[in-house]
Amino acid sequence: MNKVKGWRVLVVGLFVSLVSVALGSRQVEAKELIRGADISILADMEKSGAGYYENGVKKDALQILKNNGVNYVRLRLWQDPYDDQGNSYGAGTNDLKTTIALAKRAKNLGLKVLLDFHYSDFWVDPGKQNLPKAWENYSFEQLDAALYGYTKSVLTEMKNNGVYPDMVQIGNELNSGMLWPHGKSWGEGGGEFDRLATFLKSGIRGVKETQPVDTPIMLHLADGGDTDVFTWWFDEITKRGVDYDLIGLSYYPYWHGSMNALQTTMNTISARYDKEVNVVETAYGHTTANADSMPNAFGPEQEIAGGYAATPAGQREYLNDLVTRIQTVPNEKGNGFFYWEPLWYNGNVSWATAAGMNYLGVQSQTGNEWDNQAMFDFNGQALPSLKAFQEAGRQQNLLKNPSFENDGFTNAPSNWSVWRGNGAAIDTLKTETGGFSGMYKATFWDDQAYQMSIYQTVNGLSKGTYTLTAYTMAGGDLTTSQVYVKNHGGEELKASITKSGEWTKVTIKDIPVTSGTSEIGIYVDAKAQGWTSVDHVTLVKNQ
Repeated sequence: MNKVKGWRVLVVGLFVSLVSVALGSRQVEAKELIRGADISILADMEKSGAGYYENGVKKDALQILKNNGVNYVRLRLWQDPYDDQGNSYGAGTNDLKTTIALAKRAKNLGLKVLLDFHYSDFWVDPGKQNLPKAWENYSFEQLDAALYGYTKSVLTEMKNNGVYPDMVQIGNELNSGMLWPHGKSWGEGGGEFDRLATFLKSGIRGVKETQPVDTPIMLHLADGGDTDVFTWWFDEITKRGVDYDLIGLSYYPYWHGSMNALQTTMNTISARYDKEVNVVETAYGHTTANADSMPNAFGPEQEIAGGYAATPAGQREYLNDLVTRIQTVPNEKGNGFFYWEPLWYNGNVSWATAAGMNYLGVQSQTGNEWDNQAMFDFNGQALPSLKAFQEAGRQQNLLKNPSFENDGFTNAPSNWSVWRGNGAAIDTLKTETGGFSGMYKATFWDDQAYQMSIYQTVNGLSKGTYTLTAYTMAGGDLTTSQVYVKNHGGEELKASITKSGEWTKVTIKDIPVTSGTSEIGIYVDAKAQGWTSVDHVTLVKNQ
């Protein structure tokens, strides 16, 4: 916390920040967070005899996911995942028939569907983007026409079956492009992004020409902690006028860096391109044990790198922290996450069959390197970590600009009103770097005694109980430093902020709201040099 008075005064003559706008009788409803799961492996798992259990009772896997708060599924689509003898490549056998069947099951349960076009017959990622067998000898122009026609045909078939996707992803982990070598993003002698953008536009056109309603379109990269990769790639796509709606990130903390690195990427790209962001692939281990003989992707080294215990509790904590980061993206542009393959709990379904490995041109052992990152134990019993999806649903924050990320450095954070009492100057309050969950925090400090508060008035609240939380630090000579809530239909409730140089969570639980409104805020009465910092303030309705 920078206690030195620097830039006095940033906002000349501005003594209050933007006043909260009354919402009348309209009920306040936070935008629903996407709490998704990639379930592409499910059909093959069931064919192999896998069962799924909740509290010891065998149930439909998708019903278990829904029971625990999942509201979206992601389905990958491979064009022809079979060899010329009809042998499956494995890992879900995600052809169109399988995809439509899974989409029907999901939609029948009220779950939404994200369709992930791979534009290949099997796995694609930044290290491989193989052409479908049927397209191997096509020219660039023929490939472009085929991509458009295939996209349109698939979506028409899904529409005819009553399962048009609620979101469409054009390509998978496109850092290095798609449909190699024609759509590779580097190393092909120039014009790489021109060709890649042409492919993307053709796929997007296939969506636009078939959609029954406006359907969000996602472009997806790996390496969620590497901001430079995302700005390089999306700058090039933006220059070429590619029309898309949101940015998908893969983020595995043991591969892609710290949560702070992810936060920087999400904050940067959501603002730079004015797009919502979604962590469309993520996972974490619930154990370092192994269900089969194939070495796992997640082991003791990854547990250390990831920073969470390899236990169901650690898996749950990781997802809770990830949701906090997503909700910290300024201007509500963090729209959710998808957990990758929570149902793949044993080695009975291999990452590839011999036929699949032959298509990829690799030789390796069969098995499942993901079994300990599923959200079911090795016997198919749902883990307690599945509750993280429900908890994410409960984290719908009713406050605006809760982590002070919207404005950069300012004395008047947007969506917060400011009250200045005795001794408070304009720059007694400022946002500065070093936040708990993002880049910024709000800090109260002055070299003279002062009284000050910041607050939001939330209108249109439905009757019920609510929880207010804030992350705080404080020090120096403080008469009063507290979080409060009032005007909720009962007496004012307060929680003291503890003096500490470490972030401390302050909570007011079970706030009874009967008036349809509440004022929440942070109040500080300090002697000279007394300070308080606050970040990630949340008001959520209890379930």
